[in-house]
Amino acid sequence: MPAIDPRVEELLHREEIHDVIKRLARGTDRLDAEMMASCYHPDGFDDHNAFRGSGSEFAAWVLDALSNFSATMHFIASPAIRIEGNVAQVDTYCVAHHLSRPDDAQRQTDLILGLRYVDRFEHRDGHWLIAKRVCAFDWTYTLEVDAGRSFPFLEDFTVGHRDHSDITYLGV
Repeated sequence: MPAIDPRVEELLHREEIHDVIKRLARGTDRLDAEMMASCYHPDGFDDHNAFRGSGSEFAAWVLDALSNFSATMHFIASPAIRIEGNVAQVDTYCVAHHLSRPDDAQRQTDLILGLRYVDRFEHRDGHWLIAKRVCAFDWTYTLEVDAGRSFPFLEDFTVGHRDHSDITYLGV
C-alpha cells in the first residue's frame, strides 16, 4: 500500500478534529450526553468555569444546566488547528444562543455568549479526541424576545427537538 502524502494526512487529521468539535456542539444542542462524552478521551478534562470535570461528567452537567432553556444553538467557526505530532492545539470561536422557557407572562429572553474553546486534542488509538478543553468567555448579553416579531412555524414545518426525535437522528 503506498504511503499517504504527509500533506493529505495532515488534512485528514484536521478534518477529524473539526468533526469532533462540530459533533460536540451538535450533542450539546440536542442534549445528547452520549454524543458529547464521545468527543473526549476517557481521561479528558473540561473547564467550563462553572463546571470542571471529565467529559462524561461535563455531558451530565450540560443536560442539567441546558435543559432549563427551551433551545440552544452554538454557531461554531472554523477552528485554528496547530498539529505537532500526536498533539493539536485548537482555538474555536463560538456564538451561543440560549432561549429561555416562557415565564408566567409568556416572556422569553435570549442569553447570547461570545466565547472561545481552547482545546488540546491528542491522537490516541487512531483517533483525535479532546484531552483538555477550556472555555474562555469574551462577552455576553441578554435580549428580550419580542413574540410579536417572531415568525410563526406552521403545523407542517419541521421543527428541531432536543432529543432523539430530532430530524438529525431520523435522517432525510
